[in-house]
Amino acid sequence: MWNITKGKAYVLLAISIFLEIIGSSCLEACKQFTVLKYTIALIICYTVAFFLFSKILNVINLAVGYATWTAVGTVATTVIGLIIFRQHLSLIGWIAVFGIAVSVVCLNIFG
Repeated sequence: MWNITKGKAYVLLAISIFLEIIGSSCLEACKQFTVLKYTIALIICYTVAFFLFSKILNVINLAVGYATWTAVGTVATTVIGLIIFRQHLSLIGWIAVFGIAVSVVCLNIFG
């Protein structure tokens, strides 16, 4: 068992989020698992991301940790989708993404 402080747990959470974002981007880029390098990258990224996430759960509350992970991932993959994959999001979509981000900030502060 890892002996993790709260500060280290948040660093591991950040690394986990980063890897999940890369994995999600590779999921789009692998073209239904037909591009081998992106398929392998997404498997590795998701595996390590979930492994690291599991290690922080004895320090960070599941609700706070998972909400943070998914919200940061949602905002980041939305931006990546726009910039790299040339996808578009409506005004309502942006409002929804903003609402997710605000909700998670509140959960981290008051949860």
